[in-house]
Order: sequence, then structure tokens, then C-alpha cells
Amino acid sequence: MKGLAIGALCPLALAIAVAALGISKASFVAGDSDAFGYVSEADLIAHGSLSIDQQFVRTMPWPFADWSFSPAGYRPATVRGVIVPTYPAGVPLIMALFQRVAGPIAVFYVVPLLGAIGVWATAALGTAVHRRLTGMVAALLLATSPIFLVELMAPASDVGATAWWTIALVCAVLNGMTAAVAAGLAASMAILTRPNLVPLAGVLGLFYVSQAVRAARDRRHRLLRLALFAVATIPGCLGVAAIHTHLYGSPLRSGYEALDALYAFANSGPNLDRFPRWLVQAHTPFVALASATPWFARTRRHPARAVDGGHVWLLLSFAAVVGASYLFYRPFGRDEWTYLRFLLPALPGLLVLAVAAALEISGRLLHARAVAAICALAVCALVGSWQIREDVRRHVFGARVTERRYIDVSRYIATTLPPNSLFIARLHAGSIRYYARRLTMYYDLLERRWLDGAVQELTERGYHPFIVVEEEEEPQFRERFGQLNALGRLDWPPAAERIQPVRVRIYDPEDRARFQRGERVETRLIESSRATR
Repeated sequence: MKGLAIGALCPLALAIAVAALGISKASFVAGDSDAFGYVSEADLIAHGSLSIDQQFVRTMPWPFADWSFSPAGYRPATVRGVIVPTYPAGVPLIMALFQRVAGPIAVFYVVPLLGAIGVWATAALGTAVHRRLTGMVAALLLATSPIFLVELMAPASDVGATAWWTIALVCAVLNGMTAAVAAGLAASMAILTRPNLVPLAGVLGLFYVSQAVRAARDRRHRLLRLALFAVATIPGCLGVAAIHTHLYGSPLRSGYEALDALYAFANSGPNLDRFPRWLVQAHTPFVALASATPWFARTRRHPARAVDGGHVWLLLSFAAVVGASYLFYRPFGRDEWTYLRFLLPALPGLLVLAVAAALEISGRLLHARAVAAICALAVCALVGSWQIREDVRRHVFGARVTERRYIDVSRYIATTLPPNSLFIARLHAGSIRYYARRLTMYYDLLERRWLDGAVQELTERGYHPFIVVEEEEEPQFRERFGQLNALGRLDWPPAAERIQPVRVRIYDPEDRARFQRGERVETRLIESSRATR
């Protein structure tokens, strides 16, 4: 009994540690496009809306003006002069609940808590599929995974999708009507969180079907489980359909680009190069050991084996469908490894199978069970150590320091620059709206020839435009606008600058003429604040 209690408490303790790590190291900043998009969408929901009215854009003279006033994470609605969120509503709904209960800062606790649930569910999955030791080791490997930790500290949907799908898998492999309902409800939340992974519900449905087909006695009972799972999954599908219809005009249309723009057969080559390579680089080839699990699966011909064959094929099929969902997706840069986050929902199952295979292989090679377990655990410890090394090398825990720049720049704008200021930006277009409550333009969606004209038009309408760019953005800004616009050259001193650890400059277009006349333009320093909650 004492051993069972300790075994049950270990995953809970690990989950609490993961939540504490996520909260202590998270940025607590609605900074880049994902963070701003999810947090601001939660703020809208908390205030009872899912749209932002911008009727003034209807009179702007440049093409696609409504798009140019849509920061990343938003797009024009079906009604002119209104923008709506593009990100799925699953995580923002939970964030909005936290915000209503405990205030705006509470939204940043949601993802670390979901991460803790995901780690605990991984331990439960390993226990259900193989044994308690398998679950605990797999949970430890997930908790030290570089991509999991990166996303644990970001207010986005990847960790949430992983947690909900892992809960669905745990409940699917358990017997009972309640477990089937819980699997369906978890799948509903997962679909609300990441709608494009809805085929995974089909994988779970086929698993229930296969269980019913294989059953010799209680087939009716298993068919009822299938029906309960399906009924419990429907709310998530209907929720996505209703939200998409309300925001985008059709249940089959999302906030992202059209399917033919995102998916193409030609993308499979680059993705087959990148995703497996990133996975192995971050987690070692150990995860590939999951493919060996069918050799140890329990079947009618081999009833004494330790792993149920149906469970093995469920987890392998689940991982395969996750991978297939992004096989033809528009590829990312060769070194943009953080997009491995798209495969996160597959990682718990793969780790469970890999650990199970390691334990079974050790048992076959070393007939002493205790020695075999020690050897397998030593291999897993090496994998965990590698992952921790990668966490440090990839600066996984540095988000709080680097993301602070968004708040520093916004605070300077709110306290120093005039109320009629308008900011032409890309990375900071969302955070300035959220923290400084000032109007922004997203320059990536402004036509190349219209920078000077847009600034002139906005000035005539009573705004005071500024340009906000980070140091790494300046070459692209000059390339985009420099040939057709004088202001696109950024050839005068900035009005303000934040230096460390990321350089951000605020340019005042009015200073350019003064500088060309030989007048001195003073650059004010934006202080870098300490990263505290």
C-alpha cells in the first residue's frame, strides 16, 4: 500500500513542479504575435465580445487599409471596419475565465497549469498502457523536453492541445462509460484548442470500433462506449463551427489563410527533412524506439506480452496522424526548430512507447528484471540529461528577460508620447495596442508604395505617426519601403531607443526633415525594467 501511495504521488509532485517552473520562468508578457493574439482574445471574451470596431479604416485611401490595421493574430471580419481574432478559442476561453476571477495577470497561469495536467496525464497514460514506472519516466522526459518547456512559458495553444489530447488517450484506454464520456469531453476541448487536429478524434473513434469488433462477449458495452465518446465530442465540433461562422462567415473557414495557400504536396519534402531532424536534435533518436513497440505487443498469438497491441497501434496511429497533419503544411526555415511545437500532441504517446520498448528490450537482453530496469532507466536518464543540456543551450528559460522589451516600449509610449500617437510596427503592433492602448498599423500588410502617403494622410487626420522597429527588423523594413518611400530609409536618428538585451527604436517621421536641415535630433533612452510579475 505504501509503495502504491508513493507511486501515485510521484506524478502529482512532478506535475506541481512543472506548474511551478512554468509560472516562475514564464514571461508574463503579451508580446509577439502568438502571445498577444491569445491574451488579447481572452481579454475580448472576458469583456463579452469577439471583435474590435475600427470604422475609421473604411475612409483610408490606400488599398487593403483594413488589413493594414489588423495586427498579427487578427484579420478583417465579414463586416467592414471590424477586425476579429484568428486564433482558436479553446485556450482564450479558459484564460478569460481566469481573468474574470483573478484579473488580467491570471491569464498567464493557464498554460503552466495545462502543462502540469499534460505531464500528469502522460504518467497516467504510461501506467495504463504498460506500467507505473513507464509512465513516470515518460512524464519526466516530457517535463524536460526543450519544445515542451519553450511552450510551457508561452501563452499559446500547443501545451493546451497536448494536455487535452493526452487526457483523451488516457480515458480511451480505460474501460468504463465514464471514461468514454471523459475522453469525448477532452477531445472536445482539444478540438476547440486546435481545430485542424480534429482527425485525431477519428483515430480515437476507430480505436473504440476496433475494441468492439475484437470483443467476444461485451460488444454491446463497447459499442455504447463508442456512442458516448462520439456524443461527448460533438460539442467541440459544434463550438468550432459556431465560432467560425460568427467570425469568418462559414463553419469551414478559419482565421488563417485559405487551405490551398497553407497546404501543398510540394511542402512534404522540406517538412520531412525538418520535423524529424528537429525532433531528434532536441530529444535524441530515443523517440524512434517507439516504433519497436509492436514487437512486444500482446496479441491472441502472444497473450503473455506486456503491452496491449490495441494500445500500441492507437498511440502509433495517433502520432502518425499528428505528423500527417503538418506534412503538407507550409514549411518553416531550416533552423526554426520551435515549430516542432506543432508535433507536441504526439510526444507523450511516443515517449510512453519508447520507454516501454526500452524496458522490454532490456528485459529480453538481461534476464534479471531489476538489472534490466536499471539499465533501461540509465538510458532514459541519459536522454533526460541531453534534453536538459539542450534546454540550456537553446536558452529555453530566457523568455522573461527578452520578452520584457514589449512592456518597456509600451510603457514609454503610454507615459511619454502624445495621446494622438499612432505606431507603424510589426513585432510591437500588438503589444502597443494591449499595453499602451494606442492605435497601430501592421506594416507587413501595408503596400510598399504607401508608407509616405499613409504617414501624410494620418498626419492630416490629426494623428502623430511613429515607426517602431527592432534592430533585426530594420533591414527588412528598408528593403520593403526604402526604394519607393523617403521614410522607408530610416536615415535619421530615432526619437527613442531601448538598448539591452534587444535593441528597439522609435522613429518620429517629423524628425527627418529637421535632421536634413542640420538640426540635432536627440534620442531618448527607454529604460529596461526588471523582469518581475
